[in-house]
Amino acid sequence: MERVHGSPPVAAVFIVIFDQKVGYTVARKRTLADVDLDGVEFKSLPSGLHAVKEDLIYFVHGKYAGISVFVQGEADAKQRNATFVAVGVLVPLSQGQLGRGWMHAEELRVLVKEVIKDTADTRHLELFWKKHRADETAVTASSSVAIPASPTSDNKKRKRTSSVSTFASLNTDALWPADHPALSIPLLLDSFGPLIFPLHRAALLRKRILFLGSTPVQKNCNAVYNASVLSNVPQSLYETLPPSAKPIFQCRPLFSVGIQEMPILCSNSGEKAGWIACTTDDILSEKKDLYDLLVELPGTSRSKGLWPTLQTSDGEIIKASQRDLRRWRQLRNELKRLRDLAQEGYTDEPGAEPIDDDEQPLIQPHETEEDAEAAPPPSKDENDVVEPSSWAALACRSFMWWASAGEASAWENEQAQADEQLLLDLPDVAGILESAGDDDDEDDDAVARRNHRDLYFSRAAATVVLAYFRRVTENLFKAMTVVVEEADDETEEGIAEDAITVDLDHVREMGLDTWSGLDKAFVIEMLRVWYNRDAVIAGGGVRLCGLRIC
Repeated sequence: MERVHGSPPVAAVFIVIFDQKVGYTVARKRTLADVDLDGVEFKSLPSGLHAVKEDLIYFVHGKYAGISVFVQGEADAKQRNATFVAVGVLVPLSQGQLGRGWMHAEELRVLVKEVIKDTADTRHLELFWKKHRADETAVTASSSVAIPASPTSDNKKRKRTSSVSTFASLNTDALWPADHPALSIPLLLDSFGPLIFPLHRAALLRKRILFLGSTPVQKNCNAVYNASVLSNVPQSLYETLPPSAKPIFQCRPLFSVGIQEMPILCSNSGEKAGWIACTTDDILSEKKDLYDLLVELPGTSRSKGLWPTLQTSDGEIIKASQRDLRRWRQLRNELKRLRDLAQEGYTDEPGAEPIDDDEQPLIQPHETEEDAEAAPPPSKDENDVVEPSSWAALACRSFMWWASAGEASAWENEQAQADEQLLLDLPDVAGILESAGDDDDEDDDAVARRNHRDLYFSRAAATVVLAYFRRVTENLFKAMTVVVEEADDETEEGIAEDAITVDLDHVREMGLDTWSGLDKAFVIEMLRVWYNRDAVIAGGGVRLCGLRIC
């Protein structure tokens, strides 16, 4: 039996059962030689699954990516009260991001529903193994993203040329499986709003980021995947970075973790050992030495708000800057435009009309009859997660408005134009949206067709958002490289390097908010983490005729 086209080879397939008398057990398994399954039973059935009927979990197991599909069945004496069953696979990380394990998700759902009928029947497991088994010699320990060789030169001046290599272009032609994590990017943006920018910056700093969420676990794992992908550094920047940055060039997603992974998380507590993971175990959030940033997702027992909470291990709440808010609104408007294109000509539902509302989610929830009768969800105020404008900023803008007879300052105009340029010449996704209409099945009902359109919109939105954040990352690193090279040019050979002085114009060129203390601290830490250089931010406010006026 041939493997499904495009699906990654499998190094192991296993059945995990939770028995109230025995606990977690690997009931059946098929593996390649030397593949150790120790611990997969806990990774496949994280805590909290009793609250859902089925779920999908991603995890990392050594040099493999794991994916398991869980279902909760009715207990009976024959199954020894085994109500929790999961079927999982391990795929080599060398196959790509997460080993492209999502390609097996739908088939695993079918398999687990057969297994739960009779856990002693191994026929379906054997057929799956025969169909997807990997070649023993093909399984390697290589990482999921190839990194070019180190630059051959590293002179005192750190002169480098830009690499011609770029990130592999997104495949906008091939159909993405429904379980592709990137399809949840619109949901991630709906959830985080302007907080997506400070999350992106924390990931660029290679912080240890722990998402604390509730079930279903799949949405938490998707958030980890997307946060890691958005913070990837384009390979075109590789040669502009010092060799010391090589270990942190790739973001390291661990996906679902539990208390069993605490020793592993502790062993990765050193500097530049960042990772992104998610958990449903509240106890991990109490171990503040394990992480640098805790992201509490709405719906957990600890979360009281409608927005995620970004909190450092020191207890500091991280908010978005005013510039983040402006950028977020620009990006959201672009995605709303794509959403309207996807829905164009699709108004066969009663009363369906385009909705122009800033609070309208990018993806509409699929309502049941009970949902329709319930009260609408409360609206979210973006200002709750954004730093308020400082008195200095308000005073300065008021003075400049008065001094210029009501005209915006030049630097504000330049900043606005720079933010708008991020949305220019993004990948053309018109073909994706056109395909949504071409592929509609006239026999499907309105809900099925809407779900179909949402899938195509999510694919187009993911393509645009990934390209947008790639551009944000490129602009940030290019501006920082200029700062470092200018400082090196001003330093004579043989003289110890002083701390780099970063002026506010450079901060603006990096896409950051000069009025935000968090953004300034971010610049200093980025230069230390990526360039191994100390830095200070020069002055502040605005000067007129050599005098600081605010």
